[in-house]
Amino acid sequence: EMSSAPRALGSLNPGIRFTQGGPEGSGREGIMGPRITASVGTPVTLSAFVRDRGERDEYEVPSLFQVGTEWIMHQGPAMIDFENPIMTGQQREEAAGEGAMISSDDWTETTTQATFSAPGDYVIRLRVDNFAAPDTSFGNQCCWSNGYLPVTVTP
Repeated sequence: EMSSAPRALGSLNPGIRFTQGGPEGSGREGIMGPRITASVGTPVTLSAFVRDRGERDEYEVPSLFQVGTEWIMHQGPAMIDFENPIMTGQQREEAAGEGAMISSDDWTETTTQATFSAPGDYVIRLRVDNFAAPDTSFGNQCCWSNGYLPVTVTP
């Protein structure tokens, strides 16, 4: 389903920010982050803040879930080497420990190291999902958001 309306148990597109307290984006159009400059062969840290935005108070499910993240090359002249580019919501829950609660103002920082093999202009896409929630799946537009980081790589 392509709707961004709340799902059966209140799931919505997750939120993305590229700076703490900065503008928030969600949905397939997402949000564009600040331009980053990097050099060929030197790892650069990419980071964002992410959160579940579900409205589940009236349902008998946890109100918020850990989100999954994936760093992807959206466009550019050469492949990028990402360090640990994927973390599922379930992996994030396990890392937080049993009984770890999430509140609506909790933003989770997600980072990766990106190493570029060729100079040029790139766009990195951060896909954030709430597939840990019971009413979501990859096929539902409700359940993932995009963030984009432009990167200029020098020799």
